[in-house]
Amino acid sequence: MIRKVAFGKAVLAGMAGAVAWELVIRLLLLAGVPIHDITHLLGTLAVGQGPAWQWWPVGLALHAMVGTIWAVFYAYFFWSTFDWPPPLQGLCFALFVPTPLAGLIMVPQMALIHPLVANGRLPDPGPFGASFGWAGPLGLVLGHGIYGLVMGTLYTRPVGYPVRRSNRQRRALHG
Repeated sequence: MIRKVAFGKAVLAGMAGAVAWELVIRLLLLAGVPIHDITHLLGTLAVGQGPAWQWWPVGLALHAMVGTIWAVFYAYFFWSTFDWPPPLQGLCFALFVPTPLAGLIMVPQMALIHPLVANGRLPDPGPFGASFGWAGPLGLVLGHGIYGLVMGTLYTRPVGYPVRRSNRQRRALHG
């Protein structure tokens, strides 16, 4: 079966989800919550330690790029699979697909290749950011949840039929 994916909508939904994640996490960090900062980890991996105006835009761009990749994956493999409201579909996708992969593979691997972690200038976050205590895993799960809700809310009706149409009705329309 060939699926029709609105790549432009998926890209925008993925970037918006990543930006929403960053806004919430940044506010929590400014409030003093010791939560895992993926934008800082990505930005300093690319440009090294320096002032925020150097690493923050790079980290945000990298995170938004990853968000767009996951949104295209969501649009192709997950969207319209279940007859659920789009925000719930996005939330479930984000919590059950990228969250465990990020927590178990990506965060630990980034720490292994990050020069500032290797020389002790940044702490090793560990799996799910667990070295930050309760706030590390909470930040990872909360961030992915925000991402999924925003992405699912924005990626609706990409191919011109109502979201609530059953899979049987979709097959009849598209062969």
